[in-house]
Amino acid sequence: MADHDELTGLANRRLFHALAPELLRGDDHSSAVLILDLNGFKPINDTYGHDAGDEVLCVVARRMATCLTDHLVARFGGDEFAALPRAPRADVPQAWWHEVAGSLSAAIAPPMDVKGHTLSVTASIGVVPAGRSADLADLLRRADQAMFSAKRHANTTDKTGITWVVATESGDHTGTYEPAATPGSPSDLTAPGPAVACRPGDPVWVHRSGARRAGVVESACEWAALVRYRGPNGAGTMVDTIPTNCLTVRAEADPYLDRKSSTNR
Repeated sequence: MADHDELTGLANRRLFHALAPELLRGDDHSSAVLILDLNGFKPINDTYGHDAGDEVLCVVARRMATCLTDHLVARFGGDEFAALPRAPRADVPQAWWHEVAGSLSAAIAPPMDVKGHTLSVTASIGVVPAGRSADLADLLRRADQAMFSAKRHANTTDKTGITWVVATESGDHTGTYEPAATPGSPSDLTAPGPAVACRPGDPVWVHRSGARRAGVVESACEWAALVRYRGPNGAGTMVDTIPTNCLTVRAEADPYLDRKSSTNR
């Protein structure tokens, strides 16, 4: 119990620090150190409460463990996770960890049902190839810096995908996982413009993957908003954290969303 996170069942920071150096020294294959931080978790926690936030963390933990199978995965605290993925064989391509980051991003992205709400979070990921280094403290520091670079990149672009940064000796390399477009969604809609100021209850259009869907803001900060919006093909609703430059003002009424928002207020 002292070595595992009580909420998610993953290894905790203490166990990660105990196991990782030995794995780095004894691994004949390439290894990498990965730091992951969730985007959009705080608005969910603030809006729906800590019980919902805890369930989101548990779902993310299960998805990480399933994606990374037998690799070391840990929760460091809050919505920060770490992992030590290892190459599956000795003759893998030099940039094998790009595929790991992309697969992990895609595994975390799908919406999840939490206490009657359809919620989703994304991830900013920093990856550092370990090479022959067994200096865990330095690898974690560089992975942490790469993660914050990924988060800044995600917050300052109009992409709604999940971003990772791979830190190498030759410089940082950024990649983005883009969620697939919704089948049958319109593709000729006007793209969103500059970021809009949002307040709870504001009607907006959500621009994602070429589709424009009606939504209502539930909470917001300077660069992002928690928005309840129409699901694929208009069926049902989803709740997601959306960059404000992917939102535009909606003048047209949506009877279901606007009535529900008015009732909640």
